[in-house]
Amino acid sequence: MKTRRQFLKTALVASAAYPLPLKGATGAPKKLRIGIITDIHKDIIHDADERLGTFLDEMKKEKVDAILQMGDFCQPKPANKPFVDRFNAFPAPKFHVLGNHDMDGGFKREQVVAFFGMKSRYYSFDLGGFHFIILDANDKPDGWKGGYSHYLAPDQVAWLEEDLDKTTLNTFVISHQSLERPACIDNQADVRAILEAAKTADGKRKVAACFNGHWHIDHERVINGIPYVHINSASYYWVGSKFQHASLDPELAKKYPVVSSTSPYTKPLFTVLEIDPVAGKFTIRGAKSEWLGKSPQELNYTSTEVESAWMRPAISPVEETFGKV
Repeated sequence: MKTRRQFLKTALVASAAYPLPLKGATGAPKKLRIGIITDIHKDIIHDADERLGTFLDEMKKEKVDAILQMGDFCQPKPANKPFVDRFNAFPAPKFHVLGNHDMDGGFKREQVVAFFGMKSRYYSFDLGGFHFIILDANDKPDGWKGGYSHYLAPDQVAWLEEDLDKTTLNTFVISHQSLERPACIDNQADVRAILEAAKTADGKRKVAACFNGHWHIDHERVINGIPYVHINSASYYWVGSKFQHASLDPELAKKYPVVSSTSPYTKPLFTVLEIDPVAGKFTIRGAKSEWLGKSPQELNYTSTEVESAWMRPAISPVEETFGKV
């Protein structure tokens, strides 16, 4: 059996380092800005290319320091290669997270990792004076019987703990599935305990925040001092076949039939994470769209896991401090 040290050594192949900290014109620490998009679902939504293009064009105009897509991007099939290439051509560091739907169609995680150009399915990197951990919550637990898995296997948990122990920087943890929603990552309580235990040399919490996609909702919750922020989908809220309805014109609907099981957004949602090392805070920029067709509420859609108020075509602004006990 491998030791935790060996697990870390193996995973370090996937680590990437960039200059830190960023410096402004005066030489003072500069704010770090990362463009974030998630759950665009190239293989479902009818205008994924336009949504991605809008995001990339806006991020170029804003000259962000990096971009991040947080999963459910596209399946690794040849027709989607230009879509991935367009993201990977962005003129700044770019990062990928594995979503559960990226393996739809019988594809394996290793195929998606190679297709996206990722170094590994989970990894960490330093950027602008901060540490980032990218998790893969698609591991299969013992006794798994099929369906979408949402779990961090022991080797990844061991790597996470050692990676957190090694860094001295304030850390942001990124996963596709949620570490906050009770019906999501199976061993989330164990993972959160590791995040909460990570302290800086002066006893302050090391983990500044956790971000996820997956749920297509607008929601934030603070658990034991750590903010858990859901970044909304770029494209839609899923309502399922029971609530099928027409949002597109008939000809387009024939080409993209799965859209009828969604409540799409008229324009893409994405955001910018801005981290201010001087003020010791981070912000998530707000964004608004509108429903294309009927909303979940108009369809009388309900969920036992998600509040109706969180189902909306928006990303709410977030502002939180970090580095506190």
